[in-house]
Amino acid sequence: MNRLAVIFAGQGSQYTSMGLDFVDAYPFLKEKEKIASSILGYDTRQVLSSTDGTLNETKYTQPLTLLASIYAYEALKTLNAEISACAGFSLGEYSALYASGIFSYEQILEIIKFRSNLMQECSMTNPGKMAAIIGLDSVYIEQICKEASNQGVVVLANYNSPIQSVISGEELAVNIAIEKAKLQGAKRAILLNVSGAFHSPLMKKAGDELAQYLNQIKPHHMEIPIYMNSTAKPLVEKQLYQEMEKQIQSSVYFKQMIQRMKADGITHFLEIGPGKVLSGLIKKIDIDAQVSNLDKLDNIEQLKGWLKEHGFSK
Repeated sequence: MNRLAVIFAGQGSQYTSMGLDFVDAYPFLKEKEKIASSILGYDTRQVLSSTDGTLNETKYTQPLTLLASIYAYEALKTLNAEISACAGFSLGEYSALYASGIFSYEQILEIIKFRSNLMQECSMTNPGKMAAIIGLDSVYIEQICKEASNQGVVVLANYNSPIQSVISGEELAVNIAIEKAKLQGAKRAILLNVSGAFHSPLMKKAGDELAQYLNQIKPHHMEIPIYMNSTAKPLVEKQLYQEMEKQIQSSVYFKQMIQRMKADGITHFLEIGPGKVLSGLIKKIDIDAQVSNLDKLDNIEQLKGWLKEHGFSK
């Protein structure tokens, strides 16, 4: 029996006007757009439409990537697809928390507003870098990070696929790890254009403050099972806030999460949100995986056929 999981895009694939085609096509999303602008404190359409680089600032990127993903997910819901599980990559986990029913629309916007500001502040007080390592097994990268750690903080932050990982930490240690990776035979080892050392111990202060903030928010019961970045396993609801605190400063086990979902019976994956990065990673993790994506309004008609073909239309 086929089982579908929706997987939400993370930070880094954002582009001008993402998600706005859904708002223009679905009148019920206009109200959500107004609510988002009110909660976030700025005109979301104006920033989404900007071309001056504002969209790439963490305090805007995170809420607006979440927002674009929610717009696409709400469009998907009109197709009455049968969804068995959800997950997200890094920031995308927050879109998945909304899709799972754990947080309301207003709650998730308030949380991501707080989180994005925390991470931007943390990046300024604890500056760091991230780098992609391609063509080297994670076992070797873990050892490289361990060796480079005598020069500062550096960890394997993202387990993206069997041949792609991301390291994160203090600049000197990251640079040393890059050189060691090249010597070990990595095909590429390059710094990423990000504003901080995300998913590393340098984000601990952000995790601590997020934990305090979350204590005042009451979650709802989960409607769709969600697999978590920091464990690669389905969420145990009583551990929700512990996992959210951990996720901001710990590794993203995306490769292991997809493998676990496959082992648990998920047969098809639908990437939701800007870009197709995760679709590519999923195929690298499992070449036989059935994958589709929903990024733009233009994808809807093709997606209808895909859902029907594989038995997911209710």
